[in-house]
Amino acid sequence: MPDTPAHEQLESLRVDVEYPEHLARATASTAEFDTNKALLVKKRKTPCFKCGGKDHLEVHHFIIEWSEWNNADPDKVLGLMHHFDIYGDAALLGEKPVATPDDLRNLMVLCASCHRGAGLGIHQIPVPFWFADLVKRDGAVVLLDPHTKDKSHEH
Repeated sequence: MPDTPAHEQLESLRVDVEYPEHLARATASTAEFDTNKALLVKKRKTPCFKCGGKDHLEVHHFIIEWSEWNNADPDKVLGLMHHFDIYGDAALLGEKPVATPDDLRNLMVLCASCHRGAGLGIHQIPVPFWFADLVKRDGAVVLLDPHTKDKSHEH
């Protein structure tokens, strides 16, 4: 018998982040981003990395957030791109320098829920739990959807 039985635990996380000066993301779509998004979503028809969905697809800056680019060391970013080469583009592009966060090797296709969804999206969940939810066994529960959660289990 396990030492600790299955249980729900509500965790709160506060992260104090220093954002460098940067353009507002809503007004700073680049030609590189638009081209790479079209390649991933329209040409390759890449489904959501997490759930496999094909609707409401968005593109997430995976290795380095767009707003943190001015704090990033491009050589270190490139190294991580080779470690987390989710679509094989880092292997194809080799040591080509990373010039912007909109580099194809830094992008991950996610549906709106897996990207920004309350309680489920990669922007809301610490990465270890987001990945644990990604690799869970059929029928296992890691993240509780706040919209469908059974309220009778709350304390």
